[in-house]
Amino acid sequence: MKKRVLASFFLSLSLMLSACSGGGSAPAGDSKPRSEGASQTEGKSELIVAVDQEPVGYDPHKVPAASSARVYSLVYDSLTKLDANLDLVPGLAESWETAPDGKSITFHLRKGVKFHNGQEMTAEDVKYTFERILNPDTGSIAKSYFASVDTIEVPDPATVVFKLKTPDAAFLTNASASSASIVPKGSTDLTKEANGTGPFILEKSEPGQYVLLKKNPDYFNKELPKVDAIKFQIMKDEAERMAAIRAGKIDISAVSADSAKLLEGKPGIQIKSYQSLEYSYLGINVKKKPFDDPRVRQAISYAVDRNQIVQTVWKGEASVTGPIAPALTSWALDPSSYPSYTPNVEKAKRLLAEAGYPNGFDTIIETASTYPDMVESAQIIQQQLKAIGINAKINQLEWGNYIDTWKSKDMNMMVGRNTSGVDSDRSMRYFFSTTGSANVWNYSNPKYDELVQKALETVDVQERKKLYDEAQKLLVEDAPNLFLASPKNFYAVRDNVDFSPTAAGESTALVRASVKK
Repeated sequence: MKKRVLASFFLSLSLMLSACSGGGSAPAGDSKPRSEGASQTEGKSELIVAVDQEPVGYDPHKVPAASSARVYSLVYDSLTKLDANLDLVPGLAESWETAPDGKSITFHLRKGVKFHNGQEMTAEDVKYTFERILNPDTGSIAKSYFASVDTIEVPDPATVVFKLKTPDAAFLTNASASSASIVPKGSTDLTKEANGTGPFILEKSEPGQYVLLKKNPDYFNKELPKVDAIKFQIMKDEAERMAAIRAGKIDISAVSADSAKLLEGKPGIQIKSYQSLEYSYLGINVKKKPFDDPRVRQAISYAVDRNQIVQTVWKGEASVTGPIAPALTSWALDPSSYPSYTPNVEKAKRLLAEAGYPNGFDTIIETASTYPDMVESAQIIQQQLKAIGINAKINQLEWGNYIDTWKSKDMNMMVGRNTSGVDSDRSMRYFFSTTGSANVWNYSNPKYDELVQKALETVDVQERKKLYDEAQKLLVEDAPNLFLASPKNFYAVRDNVDFSPTAAGESTALVRASVKK
């Protein structure tokens, strides 16, 4: 089966989070802010991208933080890719085919591709990468993506054959994830260093200040990237980022809906937006009392008014969401179909009383201190839960501590953001199956596991949809997460920069961004 046919079978629609900035000026090694109006020096172009968080490591297989992924997704490549239209296209694999029974996929690699250290990329590196991902000792966030893999064969340096235990309708899409980036054979500690085949090379990282990437002169696609360097300038305060974009000191910055309105029409600035695949959530640790009782979790769901979060936090520039973001129109169920999405304080109180908590209880909601939308969502939920006797203290964590707490599986409740990804497998199995790599909520339901595994093995689109419909309803009823809002994303961009953000992800736009001459 050829790749175009596979894409139509396996692809569902939409991808990931980040923040940015761009433009064109100082030489790649210059860390000083550029003066207003400067755009190029000695014919070289540099985009300066303001970001709200610094990376917490560069290992694509281990580090889930968006602040890290925005960097390593430009440094590494994967076997397949998604283009700006969310279509599956060749990456390091120039072609592939699937066996008639769906239990074997053969990838044919590009020849002559080099890692940034000059070493040639071969099938052995691909084999090593996936074995590293699948090794439990690695602790890879992508492990459950490839649970169908039985063995990996290397018939020659340019061919890799994945033998699967079962057909896997999401394999090609999952192989495009930055968390499935190809690393050199023998790589061990990738936390601080990065050696990929991607369009940019990690030149320098100055903690708390910036990360500098320079163009890879040996990149296999000679048309990309279109700038010589990208500097991610760390600016945690949005007011600082707004002032910098207006002064021409940065080129691109993700901004809130409020800031986008304030910047609209300002000289030298364009505002660009798109409907994201992201969603905000309230995560609940189902192992911790009293949250081990589903009635408690359901009570919380009935107490939370998601529409208030849409209007207050996102200023109406978002949609109420279920487990699959509404941008994936072919797969997401209408949130109004979920009974617990209609606020009902009296029913919530009855459920708490039935669970043995007629007077409520005290708990903690943890969130990231540097994301205003997360903090504001937590504050609204805190107030809404008071109506049913739940007194929640908000614990605002520094970004690195927030990621560590998320990975610990030892929180009580946590406000955060995820992305649905381009295939429902990510939304459903990756985050919530018993063995899902990102199931930090300790949720386990055999019926749910059976549904999402069967959906993974089903290539018939209509049958897959029926399975995911049932799984979404079950997940909302069990409520290990409360799915809140799926926002639009906004970018402020200097008008001398060509940058077109899409749901395919920030890196897809940045690698094609250019400075107008």
